[in-house]
Amino acid sequence: STVRAQARPSPLPRDPLAREAAAFRHKLPELLRAWGGQYVAIYHGRVVGRGPDDEELADRMFRKLGDAPFYIARVEEAPAVCEVPSPEVVG
Repeated sequence: STVRAQARPSPLPRDPLAREAAAFRHKLPELLRAWGGQYVAIYHGRVVGRGPDDEELADRMFRKLGDAPFYIARVEEAPAVCEVPSPEVVG
């Protein structure tokens, strides 16, 4: 007799930023249709902001969310990720 292992869904990353990045990748097809070429901010797996300028979007998200981990990337086939230091690091 053959034993079949059931495929388990991969667990969500423990790192909050990695979870937001995974949500971005999962949503990329719908994001491309809606906001291709723009930057989006992902927080708790949802789009919470968008715009044409990554720095302005990051400033807006820091004002809105504080130091909560959020993810910003340009919506494109091979997205470029923007590393923006938190206000505590820069200040």
